[in-house]
Amino acid sequence: MTLALPFRLPASRNVQMLLLAIVLMAAAAVISTVYRKPRPWRADEVPVTFWAWRNQTPSEQDLFEAIEKARARAIFQRAGQIDYQNGKLVRIRPVSGQLPICVDLHLVYNATQTLLTNLENIDEKALAQAIAEALREDLNRAAQDNALAVGIQIDFDVPTRLLKKYERILRLLRAELKPGTKLSITGLPTWMQSRDLASTLNQVDFWVPQFYGADIPERLDQIIPISSTNSLESFVNSARKLDKPFYAGLAAYGYGLLYNPAGALITLRGDVDATVVATDPNLELIDKRSFEPAKLGSEWRYVYRARADGVTDKLAMHAGDVLVLDLPTAESLRTSARTVRELAGEKLLGICIFRLSAFDDPATLTTEQVAVALADQDSAPEFKIRLVSDEKRTHTWMLEVENRGSAGAIDLRVEVPMEPGTIESLKPERGVSLETTCLLRGADTNQPCSQNRANVIRMMAPGLRPGQTCRALLVLKTAPPNVVPVSIETQTDAGTPYLNRLEIPVESGAKR
Repeated sequence: MTLALPFRLPASRNVQMLLLAIVLMAAAAVISTVYRKPRPWRADEVPVTFWAWRNQTPSEQDLFEAIEKARARAIFQRAGQIDYQNGKLVRIRPVSGQLPICVDLHLVYNATQTLLTNLENIDEKALAQAIAEALREDLNRAAQDNALAVGIQIDFDVPTRLLKKYERILRLLRAELKPGTKLSITGLPTWMQSRDLASTLNQVDFWVPQFYGADIPERLDQIIPISSTNSLESFVNSARKLDKPFYAGLAAYGYGLLYNPAGALITLRGDVDATVVATDPNLELIDKRSFEPAKLGSEWRYVYRARADGVTDKLAMHAGDVLVLDLPTAESLRTSARTVRELAGEKLLGICIFRLSAFDDPATLTTEQVAVALADQDSAPEFKIRLVSDEKRTHTWMLEVENRGSAGAIDLRVEVPMEPGTIESLKPERGVSLETTCLLRGADTNQPCSQNRANVIRMMAPGLRPGQTCRALLVLKTAPPNVVPVSIETQTDAGTPYLNRLEIPVESGAKR
């Protein structure tokens, strides 16, 4: 069939060009609508949440700091694991302690490796019912603790090929929940390109894609950070295009990777104390670098080699093994948060930090660091230096340097002037080295010299993270003056130099 137009198209070239321009303008309007950049969020607009991921619920102090300093509005509390034992589904490792109050609480259930290995053959309805039963138990517990449990989150690292099965499990689980209960899932970076992801997300109210940890370096020569700028941009863009409400999962933790002498990965530990590692005489520091030297806001990589067989922070090593530490910084989190605010778009519900800071968790950024990073503020060290007399031991003083700031110190050097001939002995604690120097008349820098001639004590540490303190014991023949001038010099983990001079009063300390 041929359709006849009710009019004849003009044949003139000018009119044809005009029509072409109109068509191009319309196409440009459509393209700009589809591909226009999202409106950036201000730092104070983005809600903040945390994953609490320990076997013990957060302490009142840790929770209070998260709410007051970092403006936390919700906690995703790991409540237990779903396991598959002898053909049966069971909940194991329930979290102990009182559940968090004063914030919205989402109870999170993750899967053991055994369950994930057998997931393809596990009955979907039985799994949904096992999760729902664990939730009912924990909702009763939450009511007793006066906690406001508003939702359930499933943290199953399902293989991408099984997303359709995961979709059916979530649909069955939804039918088990009380009306009004929020259902969410975490998401792996590897899911982003799957055609099955969109239908899986249709079963939940929102999701929390993990914008970190996509690749674990299986070999020593692979230099891969927990979170990289380029990968993060790609992940956030992919999440925005899915058009599903989401919290952006960002990393605020570090880990240790142990490799054998051939460079193959032996194990990964997420709770390694960098200070314990740095102060172990059996470990030799062989490399130290920023993951992305050309960019501010990168994680740091420290590489140690074991001199002999030994155990460090409950990690057994053999001679020649190599331990790599990947350490976050406030600036690395700040960079990630800024990328999310610029690219996430209107479906962004907030930022979720893994994991909630704790006083006794040395592998995670402090609450102060998280707060500064999410507020898009510069991080900086803040040093509290004390010289305290020991009332139990005569002629003895403790020199303490504490980092109370939001940036770590790298290659820390503290210098304390002394009268020549007054130094009896010096006893550094682990992780600290001391040397005696002389500041000669007309010289620009101190030169190492004997203890008897020295007029400056130099205290050095390879690093001092926020919240940490280094110490040295000074035994002096005569008391120092009431006020002592001190200089402190370092480089911050944000890559900026730091130099300050202070006058500190000598304190009288309690008996030790």
